[in-house]
Amino acid sequence: MGRLTLNILLSFAQFEREVIGERIRDKFAASRRKGMWMGGNVPLGYRVENRKLVIQKEDAATVRMIFERFLSIGSATILARTLNADGVTSRGGRPVDKGYLYKLLSNRVSIGEAVHKGTSYPGEHQAIISRDLWDKVRSIIAETPRKRAGHCRGQTPACYAA
Repeated sequence: MGRLTLNILLSFAQFEREVIGERIRDKFAASRRKGMWMGGNVPLGYRVENRKLVIQKEDAATVRMIFERFLSIGSATILARTLNADGVTSRGGRPVDKGYLYKLLSNRVSIGEAVHKGTSYPGEHQAIISRDLWDKVRSIIAETPRKRAGHCRGQTPACYAA
């Protein structure tokens, strides 16, 4: 009789945990659909004030510069090298690498959107870059890396050993 009562209580406890988790997930999804910032790593160019993303001018200028340079260079590898030579670092002070650049160039927060499970919604925060610049950069990234490498290599002269 005692085991039966214990199993019934455990079943109700598990059910309650699952219901609470479902409510939290629904609340999180609803907040993201409204464009609210729900926490996590703060993207470069923003800071959090009163649970809202606010543009941080110095970092926002860096983000714009990275997007514009990528548009002109077309290579994340070359861009990472030039940024490191210029002393540009990530928010944590680490050197910029290709992975960091691709994450930055793919983060829809910088165009004023909030993303939840792959779906994008208009955000409450202001955009750092224009939609036009975003589309141009994304069209370059959408091209295969081999084609992009060919474009970059075609612009630099080859070294010939004599």
